[in-house]
Amino acid sequence: MSNPAVINLDLKGKACPLPVVETRKTFLSLDKESDEVIITVQLDNQAACVNVTRFAESQGFMVSQETHPDETFTLTITRGFSCELQPPKPPRSDRQNSYLLYIDNCCMGSGDDKLGHILMKAFLKTLAELESPPETIVFVNSGVFLATTESDELETIKSLESVGSTILVCGTCLDFYHLQEKQSAGQVSNMFEIASLLTASDKVVRT
Repeated sequence: MSNPAVINLDLKGKACPLPVVETRKTFLSLDKESDEVIITVQLDNQAACVNVTRFAESQGFMVSQETHPDETFTLTITRGFSCELQPPKPPRSDRQNSYLLYIDNCCMGSGDDKLGHILMKAFLKTLAELESPPETIVFVNSGVFLATTESDELETIKSLESVGSTILVCGTCLDFYHLQEKQSAGQVSNMFEIASLLTASDKVVRT
């Protein structure tokens, strides 16, 4: 058995999406012939931990997290060890008329905010009744309020999630509005993932 490749990444102080970008660069630099890999990633915010973990797992790596007393984190990312073998996740099937929905405001349209809230409520409820709901819904800026415990539309968003829509919530936006503890729908995302989805989608709908 060959010695595993060991790589250390100090990504403390890196703003989104740099932790994911730097981790991806490391993955791309790995020797394709090296079966066993251990990568330790030093981070200083929970949103980055979530984003790097999700990305690493999507690439077939296993991830464990250690939290330190100084509120920093160490992720240990591994590949190729026999104890890690798991059945692969089945790929999502392609859906006809699939599209990505981009929501960057808790209101719909510009003008009166009260009317904007009424329109957003009606829009989201209508989406849940459509034959082809969005494949992915991305919430950024004040749109992230819709996916929190303070949102009147939370149950509607969860119903969209239950029928197969992937809900992504911008981690930087949650941090900015101090909503990390109030997120109640979907999964924390990052700008690398959001930009990749927006540029790869055949159809993007913006409210």
